[in-house]
Formats: sequence, structure tokens, C-alpha cells
Amino acid sequence: MHKKSWIWLVGVVVLVVGGVLGYIYVLKPNMVKAQTPDQITEVVVVTLGTLRDSIESSGNLAVIQERALSFDTSGRVAEIYVQVGDSVKAGQPLLRLDTTTLELSVAQAQADLDKAQIQLEQTLAGPTKAELAAAEAALNSARASYAQVKAGTSDTELVQLKANLDLAAKAVQQAQGNYERSGGRSAQALQSATIAYDKAKAAYEIGTAGPSKAELASAWSSVEQAQANLDELKAGATADEIQTAQLNVQQAQLALDKAQRQLAQATLVAPFDGVVTALNVAVGEMASGSVVTVADLSALEVEISLDESDVTQVHTGQTAQATIATLNNLVIPGEVTEIAPAAEVSSGVAIYPVTVRLSNRPDSVRPGMLADLEIITAQWDNVLYLPQRAVQMDGNQAYVMRQTTGGQFERVAVTLGKSLGGNVEIVDGLAEGDIIGVVTQVTATATPEESSGFRMPGLGGLLGGGGGRP
Repeated sequence: MHKKSWIWLVGVVVLVVGGVLGYIYVLKPNMVKAQTPDQITEVVVVTLGTLRDSIESSGNLAVIQERALSFDTSGRVAEIYVQVGDSVKAGQPLLRLDTTTLELSVAQAQADLDKAQIQLEQTLAGPTKAELAAAEAALNSARASYAQVKAGTSDTELVQLKANLDLAAKAVQQAQGNYERSGGRSAQALQSATIAYDKAKAAYEIGTAGPSKAELASAWSSVEQAQANLDELKAGATADEIQTAQLNVQQAQLALDKAQRQLAQATLVAPFDGVVTALNVAVGEMASGSVVTVADLSALEVEISLDESDVTQVHTGQTAQATIATLNNLVIPGEVTEIAPAAEVSSGVAIYPVTVRLSNRPDSVRPGMLADLEIITAQWDNVLYLPQRAVQMDGNQAYVMRQTTGGQFERVAVTLGKSLGGNVEIVDGLAEGDIIGVVTQVTATATPEESSGFRMPGLGGLLGGGGGRP
């Protein structure tokens, strides 16, 4: 072959090879990548929605309030106002003991208080005119008595005493004669006459002797006491007397309060709105221990236990939801209401009880049911996101395999945002509804020519298998 022909043929080959490579590497670069040995095993859709992270646990549903009630005082049950299953309001009477004795105690305490109050009022008011008049009259009487004692027996009284003595002496003489004449049959009359004579004689001797020192002292003592009573009335009550009267009123009031409290405690009332769940006594029986139980069934709560790594992500007020598997995975929203301030350490592991209250209670949901609980720890709304497995990294650049309208997959660079719960936010590069292929890498590698389905023949093939210098 001539030199010019050879040169022409080489030029043709170069043009053909260049065209093929240009098509592969320039005109269809994304198609090349889509047909690499990495395999697309599933497809996912770019979603616009809520991206959130959560902590999951489980626990049994419980009522938010339950109280077993008992009487503070012993006694026999007189009345029962409710039955199991009845709805009750806070303060509503439930049961009552026999209160006959307690009512009497209240009445007596009230009477004692009334008396103490009257005494206090009298003490503060001072003496009445009648009391002052009575005290003055008593003083005058004592003075008169003293004057009489001091003056001694009058002449008239002495004459009378002497006459009494003479009569008594004559009576003794007469009784003595009768006794002697009757031979002792009138001994009783003689004895009586003798006693009467002795009395008359003693009275006469006292009258003639005058008052003794003891009689004068006693009479004067009565005068002094009457004068002191009058002075005390005029002076009014002392500070100590007023304080004592006031203390008596306070003690009487405390006694009444205690009696009324014991009477009130003889009736059990509902501590809150709820339902009667147990009744353990009948009318006529002695009340002992818990007699009635009231529970608030309006809402339920779940208590779970979190370790120290999870509890740091939880705070009161966070949104939660409970799923009841036995009720066809019924979902009930809730809220974190309580986090234990201290841990319960078990086998060296710190566990923190956390309480979630459900916002409503469907009729089919009952206390004791098992609930799968999810506490939302982070949430962003109206974001584009994908499963994180659909994103690949090429150095610092993230990309995905997006399906085209023709069914092919092309490599698209994306900008990532937050990553939560196995999903990742797509800040830029994709739109809602885009279909993305999830790529599974394989170990085999392929050349660009093999990947494109194009195999470049050897130069000899293009030249017809031969060729030598001319």
C-alpha cells in the first residue's frame, strides 16, 4: 500500500475511535454511570413531609389517679350511697358510719363552748349592780354580827337565860320526885329533864362570861372577807382572770372542732371525680381497712424506664404516641408529663422512670393493656427527605441515582441537611416525587467500554487483519 493510503486509513480509524469515545464519555456520561456494575436493587420516592427522631419503649396503661379509702375512726356502717361502677364527683358522699355518739359529743362540746363564752363576757363586763348590792349587804351583815358578838349578852337576854335555868332546875326536881315515887318507872323523864337543865346552865354561864377571843376573831374575819369581796368586785377582773377565761374559750372551741371533725370523718367522700372500682363492706358491718376504691378513668398514662443516654433527650411537654397492638395498632397521642429527678440503679445501670399521659381514652382502651410508646425527640415539618441508604458519597459530594422519564437512571448531585431516624433531608438537587434508585455495590469492576456495551476492536480488525509496510 502506498504511503498516502496508509496515512489516510489511520486517519479514518482515529476519527472512528474518537467519535465512539466521545459519545460514551461526553454525550452520555450519566448513562455510563447508571450501567456500572453497581446494581439498583430498589427504588424510593422523594417525600415532602415531617422528618423526626424518637425514642421507643413499652409499658402498661395505668389510671392517672386511684385512691383506696378507709375511715379514720372505727364504727359500724350505717349507709352506703354508691355501687361499683358508679361515676362520682369530688366531695360526693360514698359511705357513712353510725354517728349517734358523735352527734352527742358535738352537742356537748357546743354547750361547753357557749358556757365558756358567757363566762368570758361576764369577766370582761365587770360586776353588775345586783352583784355590788349583794356584796355590800354581806359586808353590812358581817359588821352587825361582829358588833353583836363584841357587845356580849344584854341584860334582857341574861334575865331570860336565868329564868330558863330556874325552870329547868324545877323540872329536874319534879322528875326526881316522880322517879322516886314510881320506883324507877319514870327514869326517861328524869334523864330528859337533866339534859335540858345542863343546856340552860351552859347558856347562862356563857351569857354571863361575855364573848371569847375566838368568837371575836371569827366575827371579825367574816367582816374582812366581806370587805375583800366587795373591793374585788369594784376593781374588776384582773389580767390573769381575763386570760384564764379566754383560754377556757379556746379549749372549748378546740374540743368542738375535734368533735365536729370526727363527725365529718364518719362520712367518706370522693377525693376527686372518678368511678367506684371496689366496695369492700356492707351496711351493718364494722368498717376495717380499705372500704371503697375510687379511680379517675378519664385519662390513662404509661410509665417507662429510660437509661441515662435516652433520658437526656426527653423533657416534659414533648409529644408522644402510644400504639395498642391488641386493638389493631390503635394509635393514641400523648405528652411527657413527668421525669424522675433521680435514677433507680439496678445492677449498676441508672434507670429513670418517665411518665407519658395520653390525651384521650377511647372506650375500648382499658388500664393494664400493653402500649408501645414513642416519644418524639426532634421534628421538622415540610422538608424533602429520603431514606439515608439511597444516598451515596463521592468524596465530600453526595449524589443519588434519579430515574429519568425514559426509565434510565442518572447520577444527580444533592445537598444534604438533617439526618434523623434513618432518613436524611434533601436541601437541594431533587423535587418531591422524584424516583431514586438504591444502589447496592458489587465487587466486580468494568471498563467504560464494557459498561456501555461497546467493545473497541483492535486496530488490526479495523485494518482488515493485515498491513505491512509497502
